[in-house]
Amino acid sequence: MAGNETLDGRVAVVTGAARDRGIGRGIALALAERGADVVVNDAGFEDEAARRVAEIEALGRRSIFVRADVTRPKENERLVAEAVERLGRLDVFVANAGVARWETLDEVKPESWQFVTGVNLHGAVFGCRAAAAVMRRQGDGGRIVVTSSVHALVPGATLGVYGATKHAIDLLVGVMALEWAPDGISVNHVAPGWVDTDINNASPDFATPELRAAMEASVPLGQRAADPREIGEAVAYFAESTYTTGAHLRVDGGLVVGK
Repeated sequence: MAGNETLDGRVAVVTGAARDRGIGRGIALALAERGADVVVNDAGFEDEAARRVAEIEALGRRSIFVRADVTRPKENERLVAEAVERLGRLDVFVANAGVARWETLDEVKPESWQFVTGVNLHGAVFGCRAAAAVMRRQGDGGRIVVTSSVHALVPGATLGVYGATKHAIDLLVGVMALEWAPDGISVNHVAPGWVDTDINNASPDFATPELRAAMEASVPLGQRAADPREIGEAVAYFAESTYTTGAHLRVDGGLVVGK
């Protein structure tokens, strides 16, 4: 069992948390190490999800996998309802599920637009709303954290749709924070820079070893990608904080200020 159990007795849901090389894994483990029981959510990847559950249970915490499509409002409601039914309550909700497609705006087709906005924007808002409803009924507040991106602040060529979803999240987190503060619910977002995960496998920035080396060199702190666990540490801060809401925390090794 982890020694720093500041979330002992709390129940957390992390969407998009099944993959072995994903930010969700880093978040789920960081929360479990602080004492939280963790619901692992994804739209599939059952074998990898079973490994996430086993890792969390090895830390002495309870864990379950709930398959749900976060792009659908009713699926989000089912996800949080099952979390409460099986683990007793909901204290922390992390809207982490995300996708990216590298396309110029001239190349973006309606189905691509719908796919990226469906997961990154609709999924996050529907999930946060479903979680807030449960927390409101419980009556003792809660913590909601969204995984956004440095692209909420900095435009990226071929990532226009992805960036638009993250920019929208930046604004909507503030709105949710204002509207749900009377219920004791905080809402914040973490903005990763480059993280070495499966989502970036298709990035043109990593098409050759030379391009990858140039990307590494552009990161002021450490000249490397972030580890998913480093994003998890930032999410855990918001999960533990009692007086922070409507805020964002860049975890990018200085990538934005370096530009």
